[in-house]
Amino acid sequence: MKKRVLIYCQHVLGIGHLVRSLEIVRGLKDWDVTFLNGGDLCPGMEFPPQTEVVNLPPIKSESDFKTIQASENGQGLEAVKRIRASRIQAEFARIKPDVFLIEMFPFGRKHFAYELVPVLEQIRLKKMQTAVVCSLRDILVNNKRNQAQHNERAITLMNRYFDLLLVHSDPRFQTLDETFPQVQELQCDIRYTGFVSQPAPQVLAMPSDLQTSDQPMILVSIGGGRVGFELVECALQASAQLRASFPHRMMILTGPYMPEDQFKLFLTLAAMQEQVTILRYTPDFLSYLREASLSVSMAGYNTCMNLLATGTKALVIPFTGGGNTEQTIRAEKLAQLGAVGVVSPSQLRPDYLAERMIQTLQTPTQTQALSLDQDGAMKTAACLEELVERKKSLSGDMVPVSFSLQNGNHRITWQRELRASLKLIQAEGKEVQIFFRDDDIDEDEKSLVRLLDLFLAHGAPLNLAIIPDLLSDATVRQLLMRDLWIPESLGLIQHGWRHTNHEQEGRKCEFGISRSLADKFNDIARGKSRLEEAFGPRYYPAFTPPWNRCTEDTFGVLDELGFVVFSKDQGKEPVEGHRFQEISTTLDLYRWKDGATLKPADEIVPALISQMRELDRVGILLHHKVMDDTAFTFLDQLLDELRQFPVVRFHTLKTLMQQVETAQSVSWSET
Repeated sequence: MKKRVLIYCQHVLGIGHLVRSLEIVRGLKDWDVTFLNGGDLCPGMEFPPQTEVVNLPPIKSESDFKTIQASENGQGLEAVKRIRASRIQAEFARIKPDVFLIEMFPFGRKHFAYELVPVLEQIRLKKMQTAVVCSLRDILVNNKRNQAQHNERAITLMNRYFDLLLVHSDPRFQTLDETFPQVQELQCDIRYTGFVSQPAPQVLAMPSDLQTSDQPMILVSIGGGRVGFELVECALQASAQLRASFPHRMMILTGPYMPEDQFKLFLTLAAMQEQVTILRYTPDFLSYLREASLSVSMAGYNTCMNLLATGTKALVIPFTGGGNTEQTIRAEKLAQLGAVGVVSPSQLRPDYLAERMIQTLQTPTQTQALSLDQDGAMKTAACLEELVERKKSLSGDMVPVSFSLQNGNHRITWQRELRASLKLIQAEGKEVQIFFRDDDIDEDEKSLVRLLDLFLAHGAPLNLAIIPDLLSDATVRQLLMRDLWIPESLGLIQHGWRHTNHEQEGRKCEFGISRSLADKFNDIARGKSRLEEAFGPRYYPAFTPPWNRCTEDTFGVLDELGFVVFSKDQGKEPVEGHRFQEISTTLDLYRWKDGATLKPADEIVPALISQMRELDRVGILLHHKVMDDTAFTFLDQLLDELRQFPVVRFHTLKTLMQQVETAQSVSWSET
């Protein structure tokens, strides 16, 4: 039986990551490969025959890499993200891969942690036999504004989830520590595979007139085509300058992702010069490159490997958008070896480029081939084979645990009823807005960690009501660390001050009738300051009173201190007429009359179904301090059912408030 590998590739700007990943697939000839393609399809690009391709709704980025957006018009990013996360979970469960190979993450692609970390957490919690591998190029971007935090995130995630790091480089050329100095902190095995390079074609697949012409051919390429417009424009102008004095042909490949209006403009400009031909993309790029007298391109990983494979004379102009230094480092190192000439972006002028093209064409060809290891695809396959065998040999020491009590297709009654209700809601075109709030956060307890892990594994956000005066430094570190993994996955809100009862009789209350307004103000104010100091902008000014009750005058304090949300258990009379918005829980998993008792599922689920149909939002109240195995198992099963439906939208209080503000804005504009 063939080994199974699930490969995740997210290319947001160009096609380099996709090309390298597909070359790795070609090396996995004896594997069953499922390929999760997260970016735009590249017309004409062929996938290896042993590959099952799963195209996720594509997401792209602009050249600054700071923001992402859905590629397809009419699709909102949040909806696309929910669909993608659900699809990845489903594909993983279907395939049950021996290896989960993830390209670039966690050293990059932090925007996609929301869809990757839940799967990785499930592998960890369930102690699955799936080996988790990171596939990494030779050079990392290391000039981020928050570089130390970025590296900390990568180290933590690698050490928590990954078995192996494959660095697709020849260590004689580039080692990982040159752009990632903390490599010694990584606990997994690290292997250098050599460069993943496409073999030079033996038979040319290009028009015969290009093969037979005695004029030198200059091949200009810019990868995917979302960046590099300046290079194409400059090359066109340089070619026009050289046309009379230096007869030549110029082939320009704009890339499949160049915007249509930009491509049409270049077509118009090229039509004025008979020596210039423009194409978007060709799957036979290496044939053109082998036949070319000179290549003019950027300095991406794959382009540079192609230049080494064909031995074509080359000028490279490194991409430096968003402060990116990757291509500059690679270009300068290759220039030192005599493999390429470098033109910096600041030097990109038609007259200078024309001069450099003539100079490079007239320079004798380097006779000694570079000895860099370019067998990365085959060595990657060998590393994965070895890893799987090693995992199997250790399987006796690994005891699989069930994260839930589900068994195959068997579903107990409440699960079937919930699923049927969600299907009906989905068919009606409605959405379910739901949030979970866990109270009494103070110490870094095992039950809290277990709850955090559970929500992480399901990719659902969790609101944490924190007791400021009892908050430990260990808890602060735990929550800040997890927020680094998936930003905005935790709603950090305030739960009173010390969770102390000040009433001599009657129901317990921290902000009740026995206290002066000044005392209430001081406690809430210093609690807010404590959380702002501990969590900075990650703290959200929402307030939950201990025991879910407080006096009316407390509301004025909340207004004065700038709280935007008040959250308790929802009573018959909503709290209105204040600057804050009430967003309270609607369903408690426990009864509290004679101590904490978990309600039976056949009581919880019908109430949940009713609320999903009747209420604008549903809030489920949790209590990690009293949860036992039964409660965690039920919650796991409940989350598993809910997350399978994209119509269910999980929230923090912050995202719910954003919805409220949007609705209010629309209402005001209509009036």
